[in-house]
Amino acid sequence: DILDHSKIESGRLELERVSYSPIAIVRDVARLMRVRAEAKGIPFRVEFQTELPTRIEGDPTRVRQVLINLVGNGLKFTEVGSVRLSASLVESAGAARIVFEVADTGIGISSADRARLFQPFRQADGSTTRRYGGTGLGLSISKHLCELMDGTIEFESQPGRGTTVRVSLPTGPIEGVERTRPTEESVDTPRGDTPRVAVPRLCGRVLLVEDGA
Repeated sequence: DILDHSKIESGRLELERVSYSPIAIVRDVARLMRVRAEAKGIPFRVEFQTELPTRIEGDPTRVRQVLINLVGNGLKFTEVGSVRLSASLVESAGAARIVFEVADTGIGISSADRARLFQPFRQADGSTTRRYGGTGLGLSISKHLCELMDGTIEFESQPGRGTTVRVSLPTGPIEGVERTRPTEESVDTPRGDTPRVAVPRLCGRVLLVEDGA
């Protein structure tokens, strides 16, 4: 996060523009974050609210980073209830945008604290940092990344009732691109086109170094 923040501050953060699957991005984020949700005992749902193009243009690494930040925040600040990640396609005046939404039932954010949300190294208040930890960079970086990708990020929140964060990104040209609407169940189903690879048997010693709890 600090490295990304430094690159953003110096104007040296470069983005890719390649063809990628938004469905695969949602699938990857869901599989990664579901482990954290299960460890905390929080239901985590994924919804595809419309058909999505199978290919769009953008930077898949940075889109994934933004969604991981937002879902991670939702899980961090939710003790009771659930977290939901949804994706939809919005078309207007010949332009198409993909909208990702992360909704949680967590602690929420007061109107007085909203102004500082996207400031680097800042959280809602000192008690938030003491209780939940973190650097206060996730939302700031996510906002900058969305703007660099010609997108927007906005949120709605009520203290004690949760927060919804909405990310809207341009898709690039999608005329003639196949569209599909996966089911939530298919998110956790391995893709059938993944070839089986023989795993070699190994023996030896492994040193695992991990700085997180």
